Amino acid sequence: MLSSPPLHGGLPPELHQLLRGGHRCLLVYRTPGTSAEFAVRGILLNVLRRGQVDYLQLAGGCELRLDWLVSVNGHRLAA
Repeated sequence: MLSSPPLHGGLPPELHQLLRGGHRCLLVYRTPGTSAEFAVRGILLNVLRRGQVDYLQLAGGCELRLDWLVSVNGHRLAA
């Protein structure tokens, strides 16, 4: 599907196309232990790993934890 570094192999399918195309997307996150969700709009650039945690890097410089991601462009991710 996506020919990229092994780290991308564990990405939800909804993110593969976004990483390749430079498309704007709407990402919805939830901090563990809360019911509050927040949304971020941006263009995905890369996936980074720090220790055991993966982060999505957006074009504006923002980095968000991949494991807190709830939905991409309105499509809920599998739990």
